[in-house]
Amino acid sequence: MNREIRPLTGIRGIAACWVVACHWAGSELTGLGQDIALHGYAAVDLFMILSGFVLAINQQRWSGLGAFVWQRFSRLYPLYALTTFVSLMEIRAFYQGPFQPGGPAILSNFLMTTTNLWNVDAINGPSWSISIEFTLNLFFPLFVLLCLRSSQRWSIVVAGICAVALVSVSILDHRLNGGVAGGLGTLDNRLLYLRCGPEFALGMLCWRLCNEAPWSALFGRAGVLCPLLIAMMAMTPFKALDLPFVAASCALVIGLSVERSRVAAIFGTPVLHWLGTISFSLYLWHAPFLALRPVLAGALGIADPTLTLMAANTLNLCLVLAASTLSYHWFEVPVRRWLRTLGH
Repeated sequence: MNREIRPLTGIRGIAACWVVACHWAGSELTGLGQDIALHGYAAVDLFMILSGFVLAINQQRWSGLGAFVWQRFSRLYPLYALTTFVSLMEIRAFYQGPFQPGGPAILSNFLMTTTNLWNVDAINGPSWSISIEFTLNLFFPLFVLLCLRSSQRWSIVVAGICAVALVSVSILDHRLNGGVAGGLGTLDNRLLYLRCGPEFALGMLCWRLCNEAPWSALFGRAGVLCPLLIAMMAMTPFKALDLPFVAASCALVIGLSVERSRVAAIFGTPVLHWLGTISFSLYLWHAPFLALRPVLAGALGIADPTLTLMAANTLNLCLVLAASTLSYHWFEVPVRRWLRTLGH
């Protein structure tokens, strides 16, 4: 039985909403609000840590690599393929710009190889991280060996290598590209495997720490979680703080997994749990729904352009939340179950 930790599901929902804000409102807000929204890519770093942590919890459920890969394929691919197809139809119908994917790009997208075999843009923008995650899943036994079944001393070495890799990503990308938006310390770059792979491993190491270090339960106390959350919120406007944000995310995942404080319970409340439950659908559907915003703005007929934009965004958000809920219950879950039954 897959173990669910409700606070971690809730934080996944918040992270998905942050990504939506990044893509929907990041270019339209000003000041502090814009800085926070445009930093929404950091939610992907949190997603990778969460993915490694949750898969480490359940790593004994799978009898072999084939069973594990099929389980992950059943989880990730159906909705990925559907939203990619919808996005492709939108591009063909509405978008007249230079990005008109041809045969190789379309094939690469539907094979989930947009960011590993070729440097091909994802047709559904946010889906690049799904391609990365599935590729990392193919090497899951290696991650288990290095992160969970190695000696304690070696696990410390692996954690150090992950930290060095993330620092190197920031420095290399900053120098190779003549500086990136946000300054040195930013992880918003094209060196995706050097960014996401170490984060996935750190998530698994966090689970090991929970199992082997009783003192890690201290992260679950309200006196630790509250300052940690305040610190992370203070980091959200600053892209140059991506590295400490990743470290704080590791501590947050450990603390919420303990489920011993009222702070953790907040993240397990029904609304946040619902957002976390539909977060995968929300993450993949919000970009296709962005194309509806001009249509909604025109249909509202409000004279003030600012109010029109706010109303269109609000209505569009309600639509994407409803669509994500329906997609989860009527497509994502049934197709996943069918594929897993087929795999058996």
